[in-house]
Amino acid sequence: MSQQNPYASPVSNPLGPGNVVDNVDVELPIATQGKRLLNLIIDNIVLQIVSRVVGVAVGAAMIRPGEVITPEKQSTLFVVAMIMGLIVAVVYFLVMESLFQKTIGKMLTGTKVVDVDGRRPSFQQLLGRSLSRFVPFEAFSFLGGSRPVGWHDSWSGTRVVIGK
Repeated sequence: MSQQNPYASPVSNPLGPGNVVDNVDVELPIATQGKRLLNLIIDNIVLQIVSRVVGVAVGAAMIRPGEVITPEKQSTLFVVAMIMGLIVAVVYFLVMESLFQKTIGKMLTGTKVVDVDGRRPSFQQLLGRSLSRFVPFEAFSFLGGSRPVGWHDSWSGTRVVIGK
């Protein structure tokens, strides 16, 4: 049997606050509504920039120099732009949160995404989280309740917490 020094300093959580250590649940430090709103604003700005760059590239590939844009071609370009916007958003959130547990917004606000136990979320959870963002009025799901946990958090079993 190993003996523990009763005078030793408490062991700090190596995973950061809000994570599970030795199977003991630690209360997750849920990010505030203000931080979540700032994440939304920053990430939407980033998505607008990336979408415009991708849109210009796709548009340049689809339109020949000097070509007259017919109403049919304009409709096609609109549909392609909508689909590309959705793809860019899903890829942005999925790649950033898979690699870093953070988007650029979360990096700037000092927050990260974890599963409900405080661990790194699975790829399936992050995919569900990313796709859930497109449910109409999903952004308003933060307005009710005392904790800022949106539908895309609840449905995917994830949380956004304060931590590195």
